[in-house]
Amino acid sequence: MDKKYTTYDFVIVGGGLVGSLTSILLARSGFRCCLVEQNLFAQDKKPTTFNPLSLNYRTILILEKYGLWNTSLIKSYPIKNLNIKCFNSLNKLRFSSKDLNLQYLGYVVDKTSLHEYFINLAKKQKRLEIFDASLVRDLKKILEKNKYSITIAESRFKKLKNIESDFVILSDGQLSPLRDQLKFKTTHKDYNQTSFMVDCVAQFNKNLAVQLFSKDGIFALIPYSPEKTSLILTLNKNKESNFFDVQGKINKTEIEKVFAGYITNISDEKVINRYDMKTIKAEEIIKDKIMLLGNSSQMIHPVGAQGFNLGVRNIETLINVCSRNKETEQRVSCCADDMYNVADKILADREKTFEITDIATKIFANSKTTSRIASSFLINLVKILPKTKVSFLKKILGLEDCSYLTIKS
Repeated sequence: MDKKYTTYDFVIVGGGLVGSLTSILLARSGFRCCLVEQNLFAQDKKPTTFNPLSLNYRTILILEKYGLWNTSLIKSYPIKNLNIKCFNSLNKLRFSSKDLNLQYLGYVVDKTSLHEYFINLAKKQKRLEIFDASLVRDLKKILEKNKYSITIAESRFKKLKNIESDFVILSDGQLSPLRDQLKFKTTHKDYNQTSFMVDCVAQFNKNLAVQLFSKDGIFALIPYSPEKTSLILTLNKNKESNFFDVQGKINKTEIEKVFAGYITNISDEKVINRYDMKTIKAEEIIKDKIMLLGNSSQMIHPVGAQGFNLGVRNIETLINVCSRNKETEQRVSCCADDMYNVADKILADREKTFEITDIATKIFANSKTTSRIASSFLINLVKILPKTKVSFLKKILGLEDCSYLTIKS
């Protein structure tokens, strides 16, 4: 790196997917940035499992726009078709990329390889300094400078480093200590479910993703190669014993029954992740030049795979406002009003995303008679009205109000 900075335009706390992508694009836009991550960015990771992440078409477009989509370096698999079934085969929707004249609906990527790709790019940015294996020890406002003083503890060297920054972006995850310390208002929700991610070898329809709603919970089939797929089992707490025995062994018969018509001959199954389905939603995402991004601002229910896709759109909004003047090659300074403008646009996009998630979790996944009737009505409405089907698919893919894409339906 040509020069070490102790004063920055942006400090990004949290070097996950959202934090690393944000730091890359801000640095490319001409801002001096610092990325702080508590874990060590190890070199040449060789994961033994595929950790699936669903990227919808809009996300791919955004990454392509910034030159950050490279299928030769990111483990990925295209999804061309999507089936949604609610309780029974009568309530079934089928979507295809052909419905929107697209080549694909999105991609399933390995989260680890995508993160490694971002980190390798981040390390090459001249305006970005990275402190991994480090923690923010102290963060306070310098009133006379209208900046933040930040103390970073570098655990590898057991030393402290003092820096200053105009803005701070918190992207340090759902359990963000700084968000809580700064008293951002948040709402917590417990879905009384446990989500399991299972990788396996099986026979299934290629390039087809499936979302199922049943009395036992919400299920998804997400293929990541012609022979391998991830099964996402978000089970109601009282239904876990139907799918796992006391030793935690998977009941393949019951799983194949749920996915009947979509998967057979499951083998080499392995649970790669498990967590209680508790989510958070920040009621405010900006406070005095500190902004929340990613899971620091919201942890969304995995139905519909909306979380990271929303995060990428939020980053695009940030970059669009805090951008560089390409003609003069001079950086456009980002003021507090700009950041509040970013926050307003992000909050509007969030509400649209939460609407989709709420429909899925409150209506499609609800076994009450009134919800079953409502979900059946909605599904049949989508079936009989082509324009409604296209509109529904656009919402899933994040393509409504997409200014740089024209879709012929």
